[in-house]
Amino acid sequence: MPTSNILDIAIGITFVFVVLSIIASAVTEAISTVLSLRAVTLRRAIERLLKDRVITQKLYCHPLIDGLTSDDDADPAYIPSELFARALVDVIAAWDDSKDTIDPPAHWGMLKAIVLIPWRALRRFVRNLWPRTNAPTQAPDVLITDLEQLRARFAKVQGIDPGVRAALTALLADERVKTHDDAIHRIAKWFDQTMEGVGGWYKRTVTMLIAVIAMIIAVGLNVDAFVVVDSLSKDAVLRQSIATLVSTSIKEESEETKTIQEAVADRKASRTATPEEAARAEEERKTGELLRRRVVGLKRSLDSLSVPMGWPEGPKWFCRDNGSEPCDQRLLPVTFWGWARRLAGWIFTAIAMSLGAPFWFDLLNKFVNLRAAAPPPAKAQARPAPAAEAPVEPAARPRSTTPDRNS
Repeated sequence: MPTSNILDIAIGITFVFVVLSIIASAVTEAISTVLSLRAVTLRRAIERLLKDRVITQKLYCHPLIDGLTSDDDADPAYIPSELFARALVDVIAAWDDSKDTIDPPAHWGMLKAIVLIPWRALRRFVRNLWPRTNAPTQAPDVLITDLEQLRARFAKVQGIDPGVRAALTALLADERVKTHDDAIHRIAKWFDQTMEGVGGWYKRTVTMLIAVIAMIIAVGLNVDAFVVVDSLSKDAVLRQSIATLVSTSIKEESEETKTIQEAVADRKASRTATPEEAARAEEERKTGELLRRRVVGLKRSLDSLSVPMGWPEGPKWFCRDNGSEPCDQRLLPVTFWGWARRLAGWIFTAIAMSLGAPFWFDLLNKFVNLRAAAPPPAKAQARPAPAAEAPVEPAARPRSTTPDRNS
């Protein structure tokens, strides 16, 4: 196969993966925003850190933490370490040793975690129908500002996890802690070190979620990577038209290209964003504009490519070749190996989407540049007209060598 054809196929399939990756990312971000996945992950991490759901609940009811959200029933997606430290000191200072008891957090399995996230979102939606008019709790009455009293309180508090009490006591026992602000700083640093691991935990959760969403999109839109490549390799007109359309769209920066560039830039920025910046971006995405503008627009662009994707219209769903005409490639197979190939194509598409739009968009730009730099195929040149034959002159009469009689 010529190199130009291979580049055209690569451009076509890569553009499909770019658009699908952006759709999968947008749907995942919308779902994580609606379900408050970042806030749920943060609360679970604090429960594991303190090993107690009671202290965590009191901590979230503290005015310093509760004031981070505008909704009384919503949890913050990000808690500054200094606010966490000051709220924790106030909660332990006001802890009632005789009444408050420990409530260890439940160890969630993956299936239980997936089920509880929509349940919490539904419960919060129902609660928002009857919003609360007053704050859940007031500020603690007992406040400790002296370092020695704080050390004594941490060492003697009852009803909390012994490991947490030992950790807090060890933090304040450091000789470098000489003031109350130093104690707050040490607790805040302890919280920051713990949250570094939570960031990786959240990214793994999002990666698993986007893999599930990618598989649902691949099956729902019936995007078989093998069918798309096979169609592009056999149909020269379709292959060249898609490659030209994509190359022109990128060079002229069409609306679809601008949407792709914006989505790729947001994706790259989210990888290096701080938890505070990520939480702020999540709050800004709650308008639903991301899902509406990117997904709907790019899906329309995907349909305009005329590649064999989607489900065929009509009552026919399975490909039963009768020998008269070939089946539509979008139809479901009826053989074992046909189903194996179709499932492999869906899985390959889902894996490609999971790689992310930045990866495929950078690769697409390289393919477009290669296509532009490649020499165009040689054009057929017209055959030169045959040269006109010169007229044949009559041969000259040979000169006689016989002497003339009169001479």
